[in-house]
Amino acid sequence: MFRLAWRQIQLDPLRTLITAFALGSVIAVILILKGFEQGQYYQLERFVQNRKIDLIAAQAGVSNFIAVRSNIPQLARGEVEAVEGVLTAHPITAIPVIYEEDTRRTPVYVLVYDTWGGPASITQGVDVTDGRDIVIDVSLAKKYDIHLGDTFVISDFEFNVSGFTKESAFMMPFAFISYDGMIDLYLESEIAPDLSTFPLLSYMLIELEPGADREAVARRIESLVPSVDVFSSEELAARDVSLGRSFFGPIMGLLVTVAYFIGLMVIALVMYADVSGRLRSFAVLKALGFGQSRLSSAVLLQALLLLGMALPVAVLLGQGLAVFIHGAAPLYLIRLFEPFVFGQTIAASLVFAILGALFPLHLIRRSDPMIAFEGT
Repeated sequence: MFRLAWRQIQLDPLRTLITAFALGSVIAVILILKGFEQGQYYQLERFVQNRKIDLIAAQAGVSNFIAVRSNIPQLARGEVEAVEGVLTAHPITAIPVIYEEDTRRTPVYVLVYDTWGGPASITQGVDVTDGRDIVIDVSLAKKYDIHLGDTFVISDFEFNVSGFTKESAFMMPFAFISYDGMIDLYLESEIAPDLSTFPLLSYMLIELEPGADREAVARRIESLVPSVDVFSSEELAARDVSLGRSFFGPIMGLLVTVAYFIGLMVIALVMYADVSGRLRSFAVLKALGFGQSRLSSAVLLQALLLLGMALPVAVLLGQGLAVFIHGAAPLYLIRLFEPFVFGQTIAASLVFAILGALFPLHLIRRSDPMIAFEGT
């Protein structure tokens, strides 16, 4: 049967290539949408884990690092460092701001750090060395055509762009400054009149003494310092991903569901049209004595072969689009090859391809072998 199915596909090479490309394009669109959703979750997870620390302390009642406001009392740092097992509590302050240029505006999450928690990697330039320095995400540089040494204005306060990094989450780019820069920003910019509304200390990145038990130290900190809640980086990252799912889930769920429905119906229709267009060939086989079961098996194998030809097209096309989109807009990361999502898409495509091939079987069953001789 395999040989028969392969021969059927070879009868019209151009038709086969067009069908495989159409199937691959539809699957690629579904992969792109699912990959975009997975990319957002990955960015949320990696941003917290990129801080590379044992424990993270947040304001009591706050259980996320992204898109929430955390304000810890200044004295809490000394209290945390006095807890047995704690080596250092590195301060971190998170400031959401709006970057404006001409008529364009972009929300930016500014992370203020001192001894730990700065950019995970510098793709170009250098880290912050001065109170006026700022490291920004490459998506901002791309969008606003910003170069090293350019000024980056926040609330009428000018920073100097010293480097670029690749860190963004929640479809929002990040920037990094020092505490000297934060103080200058607070006192010299338009923020000054509303200074009381901005935090001085948002989180603490807690470095433990060698050999200290992480869970035990976390329990001691929460017991002795009631103004903070303590999480491992993995736990806080998982909470941020959960927050992202609650935000993106309904929107992306609707888009992906519509894409699945339309895309998979297109797959079924393409397969239906392909089998229907080969009725004359099947009539010839019927005239030669092939039974319905053998023809049905050939149709299913043909569908699997076409889908097998379409998958490399889908992967190459999807990966090409993902690279193009991320290159044009670095803020949007697309991860096509998350195992579960990729497998789910391929499995759904397989089911609909088979269903699309099965629908026209009744046409083959009712086809008259005489049509094989029409026009001869």
